Amino acid sequence: MPRPRRGAGRGGRSGGGGGVEFGILGALEVRAPDTTVLAVGGRRQQALLAVLVAHADRIVSVPRLVDAVWDESPPATADRQVRNMIGLLRRTLGGGPGQVSPIRTEGPGYRLAGPDVSVDALRFAALVDAAAEPGADRAARLREALALWRGPALDGQSGRALAAVAAGLEERRMVVLERLYEAELTAGRDELAVTELTELVVAFPLRDGLVRHLLTALARCGRHVEGLAAYRRYADRLAEELGLDPSPRLRDIQRELLGAADRGRGDPRPADPLAPAPPGPPPCPRPSQLPWDLPVFVGRTAQLGSMDRYLAVLGGPGPGAVPGGPAVSGPAGVGPPPASVVVITGIPGGGKSALAVRWSHRAREHFPDGQLFADLHGWSAAGPQDPHAVLGAFLRALGVPPEDVPGRVDEAGALYRSTLAGRRVLIVLDNALDTEQVRPLLPGTPGCAVVVTSRDRLTGLVVREGAERIELDDFSPAEGRALVHRVLGAERAAVREHAVTRLLDACGHLPLAVGLAVARLRDRPHHDLDDLAAELAAEDTRLDVLDADGDGPSARLRTVFALSCQALDEPAARLFRLLAVSPAVDLSAPVAEAVAGQDAAECARILRRLANSHLLTEHAAGRYRFHDLVRLFAAERGAHEESEQSLGRARGRWYAWCLHRSAAATAPLLAPRRARVPLPPPPEGLRTAAFDGAEEALDWYDGQRANLVATVGHAFGRGDDEVAWKLPALVWPYLHRSGRHAERLALGRTALAAARRLDDPLATGRTLNDQGHAWSAAGDLPRARRHYERALDHVRAAGAPAVEGQVLANLGAFHFFSGDYAGAADHYENALRLLPADGPDADDWTVRLCEVSLAAVHAFLGRFEAARTRAERLLAPDLGLHDGILGCSLRNVVGLAHYAAGRPGEALRHFARSLAVSRRVTGFPDQRANSLAGLAAAQQALGRPAAARRSWAVALDLYQQLPAHYRAPVVLLTSLGFTPPAAVTATGTVGAAVPR
Repeated sequence: MPRPRRGAGRGGRSGGGGGVEFGILGALEVRAPDTTVLAVGGRRQQALLAVLVAHADRIVSVPRLVDAVWDESPPATADRQVRNMIGLLRRTLGGGPGQVSPIRTEGPGYRLAGPDVSVDALRFAALVDAAAEPGADRAARLREALALWRGPALDGQSGRALAAVAAGLEERRMVVLERLYEAELTAGRDELAVTELTELVVAFPLRDGLVRHLLTALARCGRHVEGLAAYRRYADRLAEELGLDPSPRLRDIQRELLGAADRGRGDPRPADPLAPAPPGPPPCPRPSQLPWDLPVFVGRTAQLGSMDRYLAVLGGPGPGAVPGGPAVSGPAGVGPPPASVVVITGIPGGGKSALAVRWSHRAREHFPDGQLFADLHGWSAAGPQDPHAVLGAFLRALGVPPEDVPGRVDEAGALYRSTLAGRRVLIVLDNALDTEQVRPLLPGTPGCAVVVTSRDRLTGLVVREGAERIELDDFSPAEGRALVHRVLGAERAAVREHAVTRLLDACGHLPLAVGLAVARLRDRPHHDLDDLAAELAAEDTRLDVLDADGDGPSARLRTVFALSCQALDEPAARLFRLLAVSPAVDLSAPVAEAVAGQDAAECARILRRLANSHLLTEHAAGRYRFHDLVRLFAAERGAHEESEQSLGRARGRWYAWCLHRSAAATAPLLAPRRARVPLPPPPEGLRTAAFDGAEEALDWYDGQRANLVATVGHAFGRGDDEVAWKLPALVWPYLHRSGRHAERLALGRTALAAARRLDDPLATGRTLNDQGHAWSAAGDLPRARRHYERALDHVRAAGAPAVEGQVLANLGAFHFFSGDYAGAADHYENALRLLPADGPDADDWTVRLCEVSLAAVHAFLGRFEAARTRAERLLAPDLGLHDGILGCSLRNVVGLAHYAAGRPGEALRHFARSLAVSRRVTGFPDQRANSLAGLAAAQQALGRPAAARRSWAVALDLYQQLPAHYRAPVVLLTSLGFTPPAAVTATGTVGAAVPR
């Protein structure tokens, strides 16, 4: 084996450093700036870190991290566990206060980067690149690079994703070893090469390049018999294990060795195998099969740059600029194998083939032995091409006579790989169906590059062959505009920029759809952009407009989408249709189960299959969405292929799931005994289990918010008014608690219109009451009062005293926030007289809210002892209020009473306990602000000015985010002697007396 150069210390550190060193050229190793080895947690943390290190300075998405840690069997909480492990790794790596962690959150994932980050694989790649510079001592630099290796790459790590990374690194190592001995032989160090290569060939007996260099060195040293013996051992093993013959170059060296042996005492040195060969048969053909490059190709700069890096040419000067494109930077050989395979995948009509052809034309001069192209017809009406037929065409293009092409696919594949060995050929495999169609068409040695396009994600190629996947998204707005300007001309498009925006939005920024739309305008120079944009705005005819001028089936959107559907089995096709006609926009296994009534596990499998075919997009782990045009196509199929009864059942199940799950989620948010919105029983088999607590309910609401909002609009549009008013009535506590007041007001307007259309006075009164509460939270007290008073008229007309009590409680809050504390007390007491303590209309939450509010009213009326007595009674453990948001309010009342009585120490204790509880409860920033203001007042009275300033600064930040009427406690504290200190808040605002 090659020996390290003197001075290359353990770990191969190059440069001054001073930061964290990461090693994957051997076992995973992390060294602190003082060279201490850092202990990284368990197997999963190590796997996660290994992936980040192997892809250093590149963003690694969360799904890719999940795959690396759990292979293909991740738990439901995988995303959350990844985030937790990232936090632990950051602490291990020293990303504490005042330090920047080398693991950065970026876009859809994480990136390991930073000026003080050192990765041995990156140093290895840099040294290899440096060896190719003019005037460099190639052999010395390559030995320095190889000295960084401490053992097998990622030694001790398991899992398919990491195995692929390790295989790529090991392949790169082998390539560098071959380059090293080419350099040593060029420099005439033949004996050294023989000594080291003999050992290497024992370790890697089937490595063609190493065997070739060994035979060359033996020939130069006159050791012909040893060379022939080495050749025979290699040939026998190659035939036995792979059924192949040695490459033509090795056979040439064998013939030279035989000739030298026959000459006996003649010239002991045969002709130099590295010298130019004498004239021989005509050169092999150099196919040039790339199709026409689209002259209107636009954008995709980032993807072209990624392909430049992933498909960096091997054996040459290292990564460099591809003609006509950006300069390539970054490490060659880090991550996937450098004998590169790139898979371009994405939605039908996304421009995958155009990108592959554009890059291939840019890079063709780096593949002087030719470019092969095949349309595999994986997603076409004719059906996929047989790999054997493609192999035959490729072999004939490479100069193999037709009669010599083997009849079996494995034998043809072996001949294909042998023919490509030692050559630099670009292979473009367009429109592949699956991994099994592609695998026989891959070359066997470095030097060639493969670009594959497919609607399938081809996960097998990524896992086993280490391919890099490029997910092609829709056009960005800039790319879409560039295409419009390129086709129509900048002058025609520029005067209608607003119409261009509408056209791109209607096309969903899908490249094929945008291209079809602008081609239609190009062919009709007298038609107006505004008119086409208006035509496309109508969803029910949009696909008709885009398909009207399709140039053959492959240029019609419906055909393109339908070809992706033809591989779906009936359960998958049915779920695809039903999801499209449902209101759900954020799709998951529970959502699909609710819509279709299929088993959740089966739904999860189908959703993954639809995403793999890019009929859906996975935007987060286990969560999917439609492209707008794909949804229109699928909904059209659903309307034609599903019966009205089937569609009605799916819609009813979905409505019931939204309503009952929202009801179950709302209960722990407020109180188990809050008055319910009346709901019909759910359909048989629909899962509507209760939640374990408020946090789980909030998580569910966070995940389903977009679906619930869309369902309200959908139900109102269909005239399903019971759903359209009840769902907002159930969802409002979540929207209030999460501060989404504008969204709540918008839903409330829809709910009110639905209740009025039903001519239901009780539903109208409930909705007006909810709207009043939303306006109050948004800061408009006069409008809130008007809604409450109108609500009161409706619920009294409906004869619903319990709901009347809820409205009176809200009117009490209005008077409290307006500073009319006596009026507030009257309304709270009247509400308590109407609210039933038990029975079906019992509303324990509103009863307790009125009682807590009355305690606060007493404090604001100056009756501090009465306020404290009421609050302490309500804090009794048997009432269960002490550990929730009502408990925060009560402790603040007790704190106020103690502060007013001149007991700041006792006040401090209660304000601090209130603050601690409020921090455990999501939402309610007003209660946190009140606790902090009281804390600041007590700290000031106790002679702790610095602590008071800190507490007040945080309180002021919160108050400035709230409507002014929430700040009454500060006015009361000020009247009792508190002087709010000047403080610089977290937002940089200088806080003075009372926030305004």
